[in-house]
Amino acid sequence: MKRKYVTEEQKEIKKFIYVLLGVILIVIGIYFFTKAFVTKDLFKDTDIPYQTGSVNDSVLIVGTLLNRPEKEYYVIAYSSTDTNMAYYNSMMSKYMEEEDAQKIYFLDLDNALNKEYVAEEESNASKTFTKIEDLKLGNLTLLKIKNGKVNKMLLGEEEIKKELGV
Repeated sequence: MKRKYVTEEQKEIKKFIYVLLGVILIVIGIYFFTKAFVTKDLFKDTDIPYQTGSVNDSVLIVGTLLNRPEKEYYVIAYSSTDTNMAYYNSMMSKYMEEEDAQKIYFLDLDNALNKEYVAEEESNASKTFTKIEDLKLGNLTLLKIKNGKVNKMLLGEEEIKKELGV
């Protein structure tokens, strides 16, 4: 019968390996504990596809009013809190169904970036202005832009309906 002799160095190496395996098991246990109970990622369904976003390029702010790619287009300035907003939207949709309809951009006067361009009263809306900083828009205003300049400014529902032919 042969005897195995184990040296002190071999005993120390075995102890080191056991300690190392113990530390690895503890780290793995902490990882799964954290994933399951702290971040709760272990129980989430990861097969849910991500939702892609889209940019609505038909909504403007006053600063981008004159730099659209089309040569000629309309900009409708409105207040999103207006009770007739659904009617105005249907009016714009009806116009856009026409074959020769020009592009219409929407400008929400309730947007914080547009607030300084809102006339306090409808009668104060500026039909003539030289700089965009002087522009004052009424609650419902249609601007016809041609070659980067305001060609026509219409205030109120009746003028807009007549211009668009709806």
